[in-house]
Amino acid sequence: MEKIELTPLELSMLERNLRGEFFPPEQTDEENAAFARVIEKADTLMEKLDAYDELGNSLMEWYYNKYKEQEVNA
Repeated sequence: MEKIELTPLELSMLERNLRGEFFPPEQTDEENAAFARVIEKADTLMEKLDAYDELGNSLMEWYYNKYKEQEVNA
């Protein structure tokens, strides 16, 4: 699997989303754009790995777990 690359802002937005703290109208344009990039990256990886059965209820949770797995396995 290729390495998942996230900017500090993208990682922050992903973590905020997982904690239920992301509400688009209250975010800056930069924060919303960063989260949109995270969604795009997660969706691309899911399709590339054909991981539809692994997702469970949350694409973002799945993607975050994949990101953390690579840190452990690095």
